[in-house]
Amino acid sequence: MRKFILPLMAVITVVAILFVACTPTPSTPSTPSTPSTSSTPSTPSTPSTPSTPSTPATGDMLKAKDIPELDELVARGQVDGELLWNPWKDFFVKPDGTPYRIAYTCSTLEVEPMAQAVKMLEDWWPRVGLGEKGGNWTTFGAGFVLDAQINWFEDMMTTFKPDWIMCHSVSADLEAPVVEKAVYEYNIPVFTLDCGIESDAVTSFVAHKFEGPGGTDILGEWMIDELERRGYGPDNPCVILEEWGMREMLTAQLRNEGFHKAVDRESWITVLESEDTNWAEDQTATITANMVMANPEIVALFHHGCGGSGMVPGLESIGMLLPLDDPDHIIIASNDAEIAMWDNIKEGRADTLSSHGGVEPSDICLQIAMTSVILGQPVEKFYKCPFIMIDSTNIDTVQIGGVPPYPGLPRGRWDTWVPANPQDDYGFPQPSMELRMKYQGY
Repeated sequence: MRKFILPLMAVITVVAILFVACTPTPSTPSTPSTPSTSSTPSTPSTPSTPSTPSTPATGDMLKAKDIPELDELVARGQVDGELLWNPWKDFFVKPDGTPYRIAYTCSTLEVEPMAQAVKMLEDWWPRVGLGEKGGNWTTFGAGFVLDAQINWFEDMMTTFKPDWIMCHSVSADLEAPVVEKAVYEYNIPVFTLDCGIESDAVTSFVAHKFEGPGGTDILGEWMIDELERRGYGPDNPCVILEEWGMREMLTAQLRNEGFHKAVDRESWITVLESEDTNWAEDQTATITANMVMANPEIVALFHHGCGGSGMVPGLESIGMLLPLDDPDHIIIASNDAEIAMWDNIKEGRADTLSSHGGVEPSDICLQIAMTSVILGQPVEKFYKCPFIMIDSTNIDTVQIGGVPPYPGLPRGRWDTWVPANPQDDYGFPQPSMELRMKYQGY
């Protein structure tokens, strides 16, 4: 059963900060004059990247187990120690000896997972021998400005001329024409991740289906089990607060749909739905505090994603942030593996988060593009990211493709991050020099 209730206090409007999979209604202000060279803003929680990892000089065969910063993660099984640190050195070379050229764009760099993904790629491409940005590769964050991303595509087609484009879109519908132009007129394949493009021109799309099965319905199932463990049920009904990201966005709608697929079948659960948090931590904190004060019967919180960590200071501000084993503890569950939420779970201040990995879609999308363009092998139209629940019982061991979600990796040390092996979770092997020789003969 759902109820729609607004908090008692008005919340100031701030600029929305959106999740990696978000697709907002695009705005169309003027386009920056040089989008293809837009700088990548730093992420406050991550220091600058050293030029090289402090690892033994083992050359191109350096493995995760050889990197001191990964020792603890390898020892406890969270990182596969056999993964190569630089498996693609000299891989991005055509038969004629010229390098491949790659272009990557995301809807914004002001969302933590996308900022982290770009930092990762900007470390990897020089590592493999493609040189510095602007030569054989480039990245661009559109700042949620539709025209900026469209004009970036036009610039890529006419000036940069990459061998493929990777895109996390501002608009799935409105960017279809420029993507089709890139593919059909300029013969540039396009691969999408998280926020896709509604066009058959796209070679492949890697993302997660939040509406389930295997989406936020999993988090809903976890919530039911946890409530029952705490003594709630038909004879002891309870109330959950669902904190919306932004109703106009498809990704928020799908997270709502997936969650309710699970909880709506239990008549003893009532769900109150908040006003939009706009994916912002400060708005989440204010809305949390207001809603809980207005509705003291609330026993659990579910946040759609980015900014969900604001539930913790929100409860703390009204004296309701209690230990997890306290009988009056209000359950705190979010959908994203953000650094702050990850740390709250490790510190015992929040219960759980669900995630498909923050940087993983970019990692896998790159490997799909390599498999298709360089190895010349067929790829699927859609690759579904695994959806995992993370709490105190598995936060030190959880992984996808042999690496944990990015908050579990050395922060700001992208030079120590290793590419995932997609074989078990996605069904295709990590591209390699051996496979290039097998399929392309060089």
